[in-house]
Amino acid sequence: MIVRTRLAPSPTGYLHIGNLRTALYAYLWARHNEWQFIVRIEDTDRTRLIEDAVDKIINTLTIVGMRPDEGPHHDGGYWPYIQSERLYIYAPRLHQLCDDGTAYYCFCTSDRLTSLRTEQEELKLPPRYDGYCRHLPIEESKIKIAEGEKYTIRLKVPKNEILVFNDTIRGRIEFNTNEVEDQVLLKSDGYPTYHGAIVIDDHLMAITHVMRGEEWISSIPKQVLVARALNITLPEYAHLPNVLGADGKKLSKRMGDVSVSEYLKKWYLTEALLNFLSLLGWHSGNDNEIMTMDEMIEQFEIKDIHKSWAVLDPIKLDWMNGEYIKRMEIGELHARVAKYLEEYEPDFYSHIFSPRDYNYNTRIITELQTRMKRFEEFIPLTSCLYGDAWVRTDLMVNVKMKIETVEQWIEALRFVLPLLISADYTTLDTLKVNILWAIASSGLKNWQILWPLRVALSGEEFSPGAFELAYILGRDESVKRIQRIIA
Repeated sequence: MIVRTRLAPSPTGYLHIGNLRTALYAYLWARHNEWQFIVRIEDTDRTRLIEDAVDKIINTLTIVGMRPDEGPHHDGGYWPYIQSERLYIYAPRLHQLCDDGTAYYCFCTSDRLTSLRTEQEELKLPPRYDGYCRHLPIEESKIKIAEGEKYTIRLKVPKNEILVFNDTIRGRIEFNTNEVEDQVLLKSDGYPTYHGAIVIDDHLMAITHVMRGEEWISSIPKQVLVARALNITLPEYAHLPNVLGADGKKLSKRMGDVSVSEYLKKWYLTEALLNFLSLLGWHSGNDNEIMTMDEMIEQFEIKDIHKSWAVLDPIKLDWMNGEYIKRMEIGELHARVAKYLEEYEPDFYSHIFSPRDYNYNTRIITELQTRMKRFEEFIPLTSCLYGDAWVRTDLMVNVKMKIETVEQWIEALRFVLPLLISADYTTLDTLKVNILWAIASSGLKNWQILWPLRVALSGEEFSPGAFELAYILGRDESVKRIQRIIA
């Protein structure tokens, strides 16, 4: 079976995490079946368009490694892929429905519709169109149109019919048409509504599977009836469980903190972000949570998508991103960190990171590899390694470490200074061995020397260990810092 999936975002905001999860599932299913993933832009809501949103959407998908096979950027034989450029396709088909009697022209003004809604609200009735123009003869309607009256096209929904629909995730769903109003299919400005366009587009673009959020389940009867009127077959639908934020509310693209660009700015690794999102509603059947894209493609099945809501847990995402960082080859990790700094911290990159010796930066990155969860932590975690360390006096005394006075702290530094001068800095292990031997030979405890040394080299309460700091800084810088403090 040829499988063609699609993502159909509206350019009224940038791609957010919930959109990306939907796109990922559509992408995985297309790749699992070795067919196409398409992007179609649904821009019929002309009041909330953002000028560069289309380019941003395509660019974001490309950055995360999910570049569509077809879309506004590349024609796969179904051009155009932007709804506002397809008006010539919708109009004749929707007008034909009026001639067939499955839709009708509506001439109700906005004032009448507002008055109707107000009346229904006062009577505590569900707001819906009352069918005022439903029975106008087609000839009379065409005369009105010829005379210049504004109109919309509405779907003529049959009364008291049970529609049965099979969702690939939720199974059998039934709807009573009495609960569906006569939907507008073509607006007075000539643009189709969502329901009037997607059925036609999915059919003409040979879409076989549609994945979208569960909030769209209520629109299914409208699409079933439109497809029936047009005498076409709907694709298979999979209504995905919503992704909720930590506050329990549904994610929204109007919330800047859930836009994909914000996650990229924090520089979550794209492979970790996609791995994390894949598990927000889907389980492969094994206990392995860390998966490559190829592994996800191989294992992905729509039947394994859950019905229950998924919660976007930032702690879990941080953990997963940290796992990807730990597993990365150090040269690749250096390149990723450098790319992040150049893009998001250009001043730090140009004046501090880039001028440093590659080996120096690599020693720092190697030390942070098991501690860093996100690249945005790099600068805060390395302030003592790229700048001077100024020790707070409250850190000099540590009763638990039996360093009860500043004088004891200084004595510990005097003890370790000649050891730092004579130590072998070839590797971390060679640096450790002689210093630890000297401490043991003196009858001292390691922490009596290493705590003061760590604080003196870092100037911070929390930092890498004393040996790790000395190894990264090197002999000259380590000795200079200790000498300055003693002086």
